[in-house]
Amino acid sequence: MRPHLIGPLLTGVLLSGCAAGSGSAADRTVPGTDATRHSRLLGARTWGYQLTGYGPARLGPVAASGFDLVVVDAADDSGAPWPPAELRAARHRTGQPDRLLLGYLSIGAAENYRPYWQAGWTQRPPEWLLGEAPDWPGNYDVAYWHPQWQTTALGSLDRLMDSGFDGVYLDLVDAFERHPDRAGARDQMVAWVCRVAAHARARDPQFLIVPQNAPDLIREARYGPCVDALGHEETFMYAMNTPTEPGRQSQLLAEFARWKTQGKPVFTVDYADRKALIGPLYARARAAGLIPYVTVRAADVLTPGR
Repeated sequence: MRPHLIGPLLTGVLLSGCAAGSGSAADRTVPGTDATRHSRLLGARTWGYQLTGYGPARLGPVAASGFDLVVVDAADDSGAPWPPAELRAARHRTGQPDRLLLGYLSIGAAENYRPYWQAGWTQRPPEWLLGEAPDWPGNYDVAYWHPQWQTTALGSLDRLMDSGFDGVYLDLVDAFERHPDRAGARDQMVAWVCRVAAHARARDPQFLIVPQNAPDLIREARYGPCVDALGHEETFMYAMNTPTEPGRQSQLLAEFARWKTQGKPVFTVDYADRKALIGPLYARARAAGLIPYVTVRAADVLTPGR
């Protein structure tokens, strides 16, 4: 497979689109509210996520929660996109600005339960579809730099936007770490995230782009204008109830400081279900200027926040 390299001209177009979409809060007013979408992101103090297991209640627990921001899957348990009216109901908060709803999208892996998946791929995979992840059955590594994969993923982004999400939560942004021998793997991920941002903001200049993990990408000057915030796993606690190493904590906090210096909030998730751990985790994260969520490893429940 030949590497797909985005040329300087296209990169410039994508980045200019990202920069245009990351404008000031005054330029990004959300209809029907006195707060802009971006200002609500900056003002968020609580968050959570649920990516499956919605059941008959569907988004009822999201609507009933006190979270300022919630990440949900782009589709319900049957794989159908959420109806816009259902997202509006889950977003609404009486007497407060609406909560933000971000749709989950993996841009560094393919999932065999998504609408784009074709049955014949198991025997005859497209050239961008790589091996199945050993720890995540049904999830496949991809050549994220490949134009056909990017077209496929952007189609998923369009469906997500059609439902009316406020933004997208990008998973597997750190997939470049799986390709240490590929020259330019890191730069190609930066370009890919910026292409996602440019595509989304061409439709909706207010659309929020929140990548998960790979916090060091903020060191790339072109990356900052393409993203609005960071989500990150396992700052203080691995899954489950296992403290992370002090060196990891120090390194991550230093990276998070770069995000905050650029005015981009950092949403963290740590994995614990022991009462003696949960409170201190919230307190420690907030003391570091982070927006924390402490939950279980399974993503089929919206754990009550604090």
